[in-house]
Amino acid sequence: MKLRKVSAVLMSMSMVGAMAVPTFADEAKTIEPCEITFWHAMNGKQEESLTALTDKFNEENEYGITVTLVNQGNYSDLSTKLTANAAADTLPDLSQCYNNWVTAYTDKIVPLDDFVTDEDFDYDDLIDSYKDECEVYGFVACVPFNKSTYVYFYNKTLFDEVGIDVPTTWDELTEAGKKLKEAKDIEILGVDDLSGFLEASLHQNDCEYVSEDGALFDNEAGLETVSYIMNLYNSGYARLVGEDSYFSNVISNQMIGGYIGSCTGVSYITADGWELGVAPVPGNKEKAANQAGTNIYMFSTDENKQNAAWEYMK
Repeated sequence: MKLRKVSAVLMSMSMVGAMAVPTFADEAKTIEPCEITFWHAMNGKQEESLTALTDKFNEENEYGITVTLVNQGNYSDLSTKLTANAAADTLPDLSQCYNNWVTAYTDKIVPLDDFVTDEDFDYDDLIDSYKDECEVYGFVACVPFNKSTYVYFYNKTLFDEVGIDVPTTWDELTEAGKKLKEAKDIEILGVDDLSGFLEASLHQNDCEYVSEDGALFDNEAGLETVSYIMNLYNSGYARLVGEDSYFSNVISNQMIGGYIGSCTGVSYITADGWELGVAPVPGNKEKAANQAGTNIYMFSTDENKQNAAWEYMK
């Protein structure tokens, strides 16, 4: 899922004041031992990494804070459970979320404006697009969590055999697709996120995507972009994923030459007997690739737990 702009839902000043969010000017702050619950939807290697980091925090933090991870299944499951628990006022202390999930319960979010002034947290060093996303509701609502950039994965062994250079432009991708189709009768391109691919391709062609008023690509640049994408599929140089949810399985089985997907997908690719290559997404007038991933939100209503949760978040 790509980063989305959503309508700003501003929290009233009285609500912000009622959150009892501490500042970090007082160096003598204390945190009482407590348990923090963190809901997530990480699986596979991502869950292994999250568990290892959390275990390390639990062992080493000086306050006696224990963070308990609760895997809520996939993203859809997590979103549904958060919405239900928001209505029942039983949200966890922390959860990973996409921004558009929380529009119905922004009043449950603990603002982090004072927390991010912590000298141990380099909020200003975050890239601007991530900060913009964190502040879309008019206050610092979250911090970035599992962020990824889309890249082009390809079968380097196959490319070398056929004599294909890694494509860097639309024209090169089209020509390479033709060459691979003729030589091996397989496609050179799959896309894990088609809407993200369209958006990135539009930006590559100096064209905007959408705004609150509607689509912004009803123009010549938009037509060129859509024509480029449709030509890849209509010519047999690109394919849909079929029964697989992602192209990591397809490329692992050497049934496609390459695909555009999240860089985190590398942990799901098995390059058995062939060499995996990774390259930037082919561009056109500009280089552009969509990014994705959730943020961490704090929902705890207890001030001590808020301080404890922040220690873990940062």
